[in-house]
Amino acid sequence: MTKLDTESIAIGVGLLILAILVVSVLARRRRDQEYVGLTPGLEPVDPRSASVRRVRGGVEWKGQVAPQFSPPRGMGPAVAGTIIDGSVDSRDLAAMLVDLSLRGWYRLQHIGPPGKGKGDWVFHQAAQPPSGDRLSPAEQRMLSAIFAGGPQVSLAGLRPHLKIKLREVQIDLYREMIQRGWYRDHPRSRNGIPALIGVLLIPGAAVLAWVAYTLQRDQGAVYAWALPAGALAAAIVLITFGRGRTPRTASGTAARIQVLGFREYLATAEADQIKFEEAANLLPRYLPFALAFGLADRWAKLVRDVQRDAQLAGYGDLTSGWDSMPDLFLFTDFASDATSLFVDGAGCIDGCDGCDGLDGCDGCDGCDGLDGCGGCDW
Repeated sequence: MTKLDTESIAIGVGLLILAILVVSVLARRRRDQEYVGLTPGLEPVDPRSASVRRVRGGVEWKGQVAPQFSPPRGMGPAVAGTIIDGSVDSRDLAAMLVDLSLRGWYRLQHIGPPGKGKGDWVFHQAAQPPSGDRLSPAEQRMLSAIFAGGPQVSLAGLRPHLKIKLREVQIDLYREMIQRGWYRDHPRSRNGIPALIGVLLIPGAAVLAWVAYTLQRDQGAVYAWALPAGALAAAIVLITFGRGRTPRTASGTAARIQVLGFREYLATAEADQIKFEEAANLLPRYLPFALAFGLADRWAKLVRDVQRDAQLAGYGDLTSGWDSMPDLFLFTDFASDATSLFVDGAGCIDGCDGCDGLDGCDGCDGCDGLDGCGGCDW
């Protein structure tokens, strides 16, 4: 084995080891943070001086959560759905739509027979905004999009006009994740620099292959091929594992655990555990969260069960004060129709996960007839 053979093997193996080390370091940095010495879900008095570490056993916190009987303070259903998985999907936007109605920003009227996919829904904007209720930027943009053409609009009439506006609502929700201190960067950023380096290594490996061929022909350095082989292997490692997720901050992990606790309650609550005195306010308030968590059908059944038990007990009609929707037992119908609105109206709104703050949205080109995601680079 010549000196060139030895050097080629050393450099080729070195490139591969370096790529593996880079990917290993990045994999650790992409794990969420958590507070040290605190019960999961709690926030320290001064988060800036609290000790934090990377979560163990995976990229995000995993553990048993105690049921939390109310949603985290100051957190709407769309925000709660987003912090759980770091993605604004159609269920989150549909939950926001339902929540705005239940808060009195508009009234929904069902036209046609009940049943998923049957009839239509008409939005009637409130003459006066609900007293004391403040909207987030995403909610303001959603309302502006719905009533851009006037104070009354049908669900079917919204479908052709929501594409860009829904992208903007998504972006507002992602911004809120950062403004609340739950992420330091766009939650769907994939940080493609290591993968880009891997792509650039491929033509470099081709050049090194030509060099290896020359060395073998002129100097008999058979193992010079280890150099391009190492470069190619390093490129494959970087391209395959170089892109990754944006981790949550310790505050983001605490918020997520709180939401998981509330989701656990919605997933396990039974009708006989809910007091009739609380049901009239509690049930409609939690419906949008159930939608965001994928528990809409279960919660709608719980509403029916509590209403039945209240009537059997002579307590009266729990839904008498729910004037924002004509019949909350049609909730699952509207939830299904609203979710399909966001899928159809926004293109592949659930699949826009290529935003990395550098080159637009790698996975969304062509989904909505626009270039990229209409504004992921912010």
